[in-house]
Amino acid sequence: MHRPTAFTAPGRFWRGNLHTHSTRSDGVLLPEEVCRRYRAEGYDFLALTDHFVGAYDYPIVDTQPYRTEDFTTILGAELHSGAMANGELWHILAVGLPTDFAPSHSPDFHPVEGQETGAELAARAVAAGAFVAVAHPQWSGLTLADARGITAAHAVEIYNHG
Repeated sequence: MHRPTAFTAPGRFWRGNLHTHSTRSDGVLLPEEVCRRYRAEGYDFLALTDHFVGAYDYPIVDTQPYRTEDFTTILGAELHSGAMANGELWHILAVGLPTDFAPSHSPDFHPVEGQETGAELAARAVAAGAFVAVAHPQWSGLTLADARGITAAHAVEIYNHG
């Protein structure tokens, strides 16, 4: 039995990426160059989601200057706070964040006392108007109990390439 893929079905489809980094955190290209390359490859949209931790000065990169008539950008970040069952910080994509989103108390990639939980951070991002996704759950070591504890997420990233 042959099942049609989503991209052969009728309708308008947009090519985009909701999770990528620049030199504002651990990426290798400047934000402008990241946007230029995605636009040159025919992408319709890009969310530059650098790591939102103190070590990188909690960046929400303003990519609006790189928009064109056929390429848009969405402001966002990869948020980190609260320990998962394995002791690692949550990795939460927040796309559509306002530029004044208040930082979590996440100086780096290690849990600290008094830090908001991943669930609290996700809920705060949703309340600020963001689309929230749990980032790379396999790579992060997400457990089923972790997954059930974060009810504010809209999605789970199912593919990540590094």
